[in-house]
Amino acid sequence: MTHLVDIVTVPEAVAAVVRFHVAAEELPHIGERMGEAFGAVMAQLGAAQLTPVGPAFSSYRPVADGFDVAAGFRVPPASTVPPGLERLELEGSETAHTTHVGPYETLSSAYDDLVAQAGAAGRSVRTGGPMWEEYWSAPDAPADERRTEIYWPLEPLA
Repeated sequence: MTHLVDIVTVPEAVAAVVRFHVAAEELPHIGERMGEAFGAVMAQLGAAQLTPVGPAFSSYRPVADGFDVAAGFRVPPASTVPPGLERLELEGSETAHTTHVGPYETLSSAYDDLVAQAGAAGRSVRTGGPMWEEYWSAPDAPADERRTEIYWPLEPLA
């Protein structure tokens, strides 16, 4: 499957998140950790009567043995993040973007296409991350219908 990649500018945003580390060998089971994280964030936001802005999302920063993950929801910028959650400031940036429709297990092909097509356009992704995903489908959606928007910031033009 080849993904159509475009270059988009995303605005600054604020999110309420929980953070965790996932080792490379744990990646096949990251879905369980993500589900727990999203549930925890939604519970805290609900208790604080704070409404998320947009879909669930996760930010990934590659590290030597896997990824540092921040999972949660965007909130209005002036919001006070409830206790037990962290405030994540998302910088505005120029990104390579694609939409992946299908199982989460095949997301790596979308990342490969982001890197290849950005390179073909004379750009390169920031390999140190963070990159992020937005989950626009319900968790129980059929695997072949899951829609994930993927964003990977680009290195500035010289």
